[in-house]
Amino acid sequence: MTQTTESAVASYITDMLALEEHIENALSGQIKDLAGESENVRPLHIIRDNCAVHARALKAIAGRREQTGQGVAELAKKAVSSVLGVGAAAIDFLRTEKEPKMLRDDYAALSLATVGYVMLHTTALSLGDDEVAELAHRHLKNHAKAVMTLNNIIPGAVIRFLQSDGLAASEEVLPQIAENLDEVWRDGSGVPEVEES
Repeated sequence: MTQTTESAVASYITDMLALEEHIENALSGQIKDLAGESENVRPLHIIRDNCAVHARALKAIAGRREQTGQGVAELAKKAVSSVLGVGAAAIDFLRTEKEPKMLRDDYAALSLATVGYVMLHTTALSLGDDEVAELAHRHLKNHAKAVMTLNNIIPGAVIRFLQSDGLAASEEVLPQIAENLDEVWRDGSGVPEVEES
């Protein structure tokens, strides 16, 4: 089946809209559950609010294109089940998990959104849709920052959880963990090499 440029871009727009709304809803539940119990509620608020902004922008562009006959709405129902089937549905279960696992699953969902925006940006730019390419690039930058934020707060959440379980987990290792993570991401470009066993 041959698709048009408009339908190729619209397909990615609806996928991202479904994913952004799903992540936003999951984060809202987490924020409610963690209120007063975690120092990580503020960054989760910011990430959730960015998801809401992204969803509004995607809806706006979909609405404008619908009016000009570049149909997006008819793909929306398919997108929800498609995206949730890929793995975002896992965050529905987060509210029964402990904070480190919540943050881990947020990281996974935001990583899925990040690669989704890489694909939307690539599709739009390669097909000459500069408006969507720019929007995807902007959203990609926000989610990349969100992933790095989670990367930085997860170690502390893990240590606090271990301590609450009665284990002698030391917070003194947090600076070393931060340095190790920074080194991994700084040196992480290129194709990975096979490790020697």
